[in-house]
Amino acid sequence: MNWDTIATIATAVGVGIAAWQIREGRKVAQTTFEDSFDQQYRSLAVQIPVNALIGKPMPEQSKQAVREQIYNYLDLCNEQVFLRKKKRICFSRWVDWCAGMKENLEKPAFSEVWEEIKRESPQTFSFLTKLEEHSFKSDPAKW
Repeated sequence: MNWDTIATIATAVGVGIAAWQIREGRKVAQTTFEDSFDQQYRSLAVQIPVNALIGKPMPEQSKQAVREQIYNYLDLCNEQVFLRKKKRICFSRWVDWCAGMKENLEKPAFSEVWEEIKRESPQTFSFLTKLEEHSFKSDPAKW
């Protein structure tokens, strides 16, 4: 083996290591980005009464405050659908989020606000609306 061969092999190994580091860096950045949405959800969920989160009816005097928080949650969901459409959210995370959206929208407090928004301002959350039209079974990345 001569020095040129050794240098070529060393360069190839270096390029391989650099490519691996870039790929790993992207994975970490992707996870951090997705985790920021999980944190946003947690921040919203803390403000929503437990009864609404577990699907119990809300007392009339609480509905207005809960309504505002649910609107913010729906806005977050719409953004998540949009980001999955743009392939900024990985499939495995998307599956979890989509199941959570479906589950929450079936709860009375969430459903009531969601139906009001669709009736009064149908274009507000167009990505979430399309997902619901597909019964929460389609992948926005394939739209």
